[in-house]
Amino acid sequence: MFLKIKLLIIPFIILFFFYPSILNASNLEELSCKGIFWSDKDAEYAEWQVKKRVSTYKIYLKINNIRKTAKVSFRKGNAGTVIGMGGWENKTEEKSSLSFTYSLTNRVFKMKSRYSNTKLEGKCEGKINL
Repeated sequence: MFLKIKLLIIPFIILFFFYPSILNASNLEELSCKGIFWSDKDAEYAEWQVKKRVSTYKIYLKINNIRKTAKVSFRKGNAGTVIGMGGWENKTEEKSSLSFTYSLTNRVFKMKSRYSNTKLEGKCEGKINL
């Protein structure tokens, strides 16, 4: 009798304390990425995060202690890709037309500027749900 009560209480405790944290962690829509940023002929190491906001996604770039922010709207593409269009948040740097692709299978994130030789490419961890 005492063993049956233990077998009923232990799963309840596990579900009660750990299940909400598992659900919350699976709903986070955030990518953490590392890669290379090309501007003209210079290549630099970059880190960036893609975070979901209310209506769009925001990309927070950190390149040699310089921070840049881009606003992006994503949509589903073909064959497990995510396609995005957006621009720099403060449009003072350059003309602001950026295109993004993210492959869900191999987790490669790419950005390309339409008006300059600015490119970004790297590997990411996390997930995006569309």
